[in-house]
Amino acid sequence: MKKLFTSALFALVLSINVYAQEKTYFDENWEKTTQDKMEYYRETTPKGKLTLIKDFYKDGKLQMEGLASDITPNSEVFDGKVTWYTPEGKVMTITIFSNGKQLGASQSYDETGRLTEDVSYKADGTFTGKMFVYKDPENEYFYNSVTTYENSLPVKTIVYDEDIKGIRYETITSKDGNYETKYYGEKGKLIGTAVSGADESLLVDYYPNPMRISKIEKYKSDGSVKEGVIYAKNGKLLQEQKNSRKDGYKTTYNESGKKIGHLVYQYNKENDTFKPMDGEDYQLNYDYTQISAIDIYKNASIITSKSFDEAGKLVSEKTLKDDVTQEIKYYSPEGSLKSTLTYKDEMPYNGTSYEGLTETQYKEGVVVNIKMYNEEKKLKSEKKLNSKQTAYDATIYDSKGALLYTYNQPLNEDEGNYFFTAQIVQYVKGKPTNKSSVKSGILQTGKIKLATLNGSKELERNGKWVLLKLYSTDGKLIQETKTLADIPEEYSSTENPAMLSEDDLYYFD
Repeated sequence: MKKLFTSALFALVLSINVYAQEKTYFDENWEKTTQDKMEYYRETTPKGKLTLIKDFYKDGKLQMEGLASDITPNSEVFDGKVTWYTPEGKVMTITIFSNGKQLGASQSYDETGRLTEDVSYKADGTFTGKMFVYKDPENEYFYNSVTTYENSLPVKTIVYDEDIKGIRYETITSKDGNYETKYYGEKGKLIGTAVSGADESLLVDYYPNPMRISKIEKYKSDGSVKEGVIYAKNGKLLQEQKNSRKDGYKTTYNESGKKIGHLVYQYNKENDTFKPMDGEDYQLNYDYTQISAIDIYKNASIITSKSFDEAGKLVSEKTLKDDVTQEIKYYSPEGSLKSTLTYKDEMPYNGTSYEGLTETQYKEGVVVNIKMYNEEKKLKSEKKLNSKQTAYDATIYDSKGALLYTYNQPLNEDEGNYFFTAQIVQYVKGKPTNKSSVKSGILQTGKIKLATLNGSKELERNGKWVLLKLYSTDGKLIQETKTLADIPEEYSSTENPAMLSEDDLYYFD
């Protein structure tokens, strides 16, 4: 009889617990949904004056647990320790709450279980503690770091490799915003300290993986280099520079330690500057692995200037006389000569220039052809001087090579971006659709549609008015206005949306 009573009591208690537990389903945005559409679900159980909340991932693994006085989804008022978990079951965050506010210790961890945040919150909402970042070359975090916070403000940051007492740099920030940075080298040996507002400053750069010194430079208060050294990744000296009250120099070496260039500076006492005089000025790229440029000086003037691409291959070689360009030679990636551009009266005269994605051909001082390419090296536009040398005939293509516009632009008439004069034909799917004429940036006749940052716009001339229609990215008309074509000269093109510039035709990618 006693055993029967005990079983009945256990069943009653179990039924009460089951009844007291409630389950709610949520979608991926934590909005309430049905069981068949849920990504998370919640179970709640009364615990005295509070309620225990347990959130689960769809597969049944615990996502969060904690006590709350208000369990309204997305507006919970937590009280006590609340713990969040990753889908793999690892602790992600542990935070202490008091009546819905963070108060006390809070720790967060990354997916591997490493501590990323260890702070303590005060009643006023500020926190004190440390935050950690771990190096991961795949995510461009090249160094470890730990930052100490007081009253939610960073007061000290240490950036290091493996040993926090080894090679590193430390920045301490005071309450008034001033800083002090200490740089350390191999085995934690102090290199020097940079202090904000000091007459001289120090900058040390490091290579990552492993952390090694790449550059040490000392600057004067005016920002000019007092002395500096650059090291290759193998630790050998690449470049050294030193300027004194009498003279200065910059010497460059290759990665094997062989001297390849030496530039001599002359000190100018009147303006406290150093002027390059004779020798070779080697300029290195951002990570010091390639030569980006070489300027050769003679008697304080550059006589030759060479530029190189990211792979260290010669791109162009400029010859100068009395600081005036005489010619520029352009080279292909294979090293062959592509073009020689000669100058006359300090202006390009004969030949072809290659600047970025633009190729410009000159003949006796006149631009006869301009080709522009996109990042994929496909022809974006071409502008040719006609046989009578009275106008340019231009063609513009989209990123797929389809014809967008052709226009005829009179030579030397209304020069400038905002004073565009041309006869324009617009194409859709290879067929001409709209024809228009523009003079000094004002639409004179016809209609044209142009791509914009937020969709497109259409301009149409109607008597003394220019009709303007703006479309969204999905082609819906969102605004329609009209503007007088002839506006006072004091109004700029930026104040008149009906103005048309040559650049407008090229805005389509």
